[in-house]
Amino acid sequence: MHRFFLRPQQVSAQRITFPPDLAHQILHVLRLKDGDLVEVLVNDGFIMQAQLKLNANQNILLGRVLERSAVSTEPRVNLQLYFGLSNREKVELILQKGTEIGVSTFCPYVSSRTIVRTTNLPEKKRVRWERIIREAAEQSNRGKLPNLRSTVDLAKGFTESISSANQSLLAWAQADTQNDRLADKIIPQKEGVIAVFVGPEGGFSEDEINLAKMMDLQVVSLGDRILRMETAAIIFPTLVLYALGAL
Repeated sequence: MHRFFLRPQQVSAQRITFPPDLAHQILHVLRLKDGDLVEVLVNDGFIMQAQLKLNANQNILLGRVLERSAVSTEPRVNLQLYFGLSNREKVELILQKGTEIGVSTFCPYVSSRTIVRTTNLPEKKRVRWERIIREAAEQSNRGKLPNLRSTVDLAKGFTESISSANQSLLAWAQADTQNDRLADKIIPQKEGVIAVFVGPEGGFSEDEINLAKMMDLQVVSLGDRILRMETAAIIFPTLVLYALGAL
């Protein structure tokens, strides 16, 4: 059954009004018909089963809510992924695959070695990134849309994570593969917030690592091999959720 995320104002107790762009996709791309069933979410932790209903002039697509239930596909742990801003293809891959894996919050940052050095994100780019997240969430049966935070500098990201997360983990290519194993550093928990940091293409600088350690972030190793930034951004959250049994 196809799944769609809508805005709360587009859904009432019994009726759903699909926006024109989504109505076009449903009718002309997916070729669903009057009377077909779909799943609708408004990011509140519940899912609605709805029956499609075309109005008389065939231009407005409505839905009749048949039932409403709690979602069951969300990880129990809220995982925040901090990643360095890079080129378009890499960022979009991270957003798409991270959503499928179960990332709850995407936190882009800039640092001394990121390809992009400005925290100013054009509105057009943000809209595109949010669309990628929404489409990946619908495809992968997510129960909630991951949040996309504004871009910050790395030091502010450290401060944010320490204040909001139960544990903050930073993957470093030069970490000790024996003494800094992820499995030994992660704190078992059934719920809560975990922040994970992956470095940019050039890796973290020595000053950034020293700052992270001073602020009590846990430096961990992802193994003996050097991973690309986008690979680490996919593998790291997967390993954390798996280790916590929260996938």
